[in-house]
Amino acid sequence: MDITLLRVLHGLILLIAGLGCGLVNTLASSGSAISLPVLLMFGLSPLDANATNRLSVLFGSLMALHTFQAKRVVEWRAGLKMAIPATLGSVLGVLAAESLPGRGMALAITAAVMAALLLLVTKMRLVLERPKPSVAGITTTGMVALVGVGFWLGFIVLDGATYLLLVLILMFHYDLIHANALKALLAVATTLVPILMFAGHGSIRWPQGLVLSAGSVVGGYIGARLTMHERAKYWVYRILVVVLVLEIIHLGIQYVAPYIHPVHLH
Repeated sequence: MDITLLRVLHGLILLIAGLGCGLVNTLASSGSAISLPVLLMFGLSPLDANATNRLSVLFGSLMALHTFQAKRVVEWRAGLKMAIPATLGSVLGVLAAESLPGRGMALAITAAVMAALLLLVTKMRLVLERPKPSVAGITTTGMVALVGVGFWLGFIVLDGATYLLLVLILMFHYDLIHANALKALLAVATTLVPILMFAGHGSIRWPQGLVLSAGSVVGGYIGARLTMHERAKYWVYRILVVVLVLEIIHLGIQYVAPYIHPVHLH
């Protein structure tokens, strides 16, 4: 295949993957389940793919935050307070990501995805379908939980938005629209600092990351608009289930593949 045509095809795939990442991250979470495999497919190392993927998450979250702000649903005072423990956790997460062996990271990812799916099909579904949430506000347990969520966001990002949504709804008692708006704000805070750290170590592949980000901006805008729809909570649940199940299958295949040896017939 012609080199120019191949580059155009790669760029188109990255653009579409970014759009899917931004859309799913804004409307639900786990958009990195779309973008990370694509970056790995293009030959990036796990660490570089993990670092480069942050660009699409950042730009998609910025577009989503801008759209939510236009609708006046971003609670800035509460969000900036929450950003402190979340960002602190993200710094610790980056340091862990840069020191953990690849095998250990694979196991951590698989465990986190399965935990997210378990929470989703039990408590999360009831929360999303609850018509009138409790009075929203900052809680001590929620702030402590944000350190842990921030750590995961700095560590791998994958499914971090799921945990953010759970904390914002279960511990801070926000409804889905305000929780998604705050999720966008916290995603910006906990992605920007890791990007600076990864960039300082030369782990970000800028050409792929910027093309991915262009699609993510469009996806973030569409996702933020769709979140305002009255039936968004039902779509959020269904999207999360489908994405996480596919993600578990994908991770399972990667984990088992090294132990499968072809049978040679004589």
